[in-house]
Amino acid sequence: MRPNLLEALRAMTEGELYAALYQDPLTGVLNRRAFEEVQPGAIALIDLDSLKWVNDTHGHRAGDQSLQELAGRLVLAFGPDAVFRIAGDEFVVVNGNREELADRLEEVRTGFPGFSFGTGATLCEADRDLRHDKAEREKSGHRAARGERPKWDQPK
Repeated sequence: MRPNLLEALRAMTEGELYAALYQDPLTGVLNRRAFEEVQPGAIALIDLDSLKWVNDTHGHRAGDQSLQELAGRLVLAFGPDAVFRIAGDEFVVVNGNREELADRLEEVRTGFPGFSFGTGATLCEADRDLRHDKAEREKSGHRAARGERPKWDQPK
């Protein structure tokens, strides 16, 4: 390590170090690293629809604001320890009860006019692989676009 980096690390408080390791700097929610240490009962994988279009049409600042707004609404609905940003436009929400999780997400969705998210979101148990769930969510999103499935796909 370079000496100035090492000095900077030594100067960080425990809170600053925690934030650097476990919080997403854009949205302030927990990050993928933090999610990997959680043992949730049920999770919802969520992505913000049309983020590329927002970025291309209105600029990245507008896209960033969209991500921040969604993150804030999820935190209000679920609490700061239950929301994780795991990739660019993808979030995970943790809750012990799948039905409650689906109900709260629907409340967030209806209170977020002008944006859509979670089409094809998958509610699943904690031991499921996120890569598998992403592929399933993408497939169910394509089915939803064709009107072939309900809003929430809840595998058993």
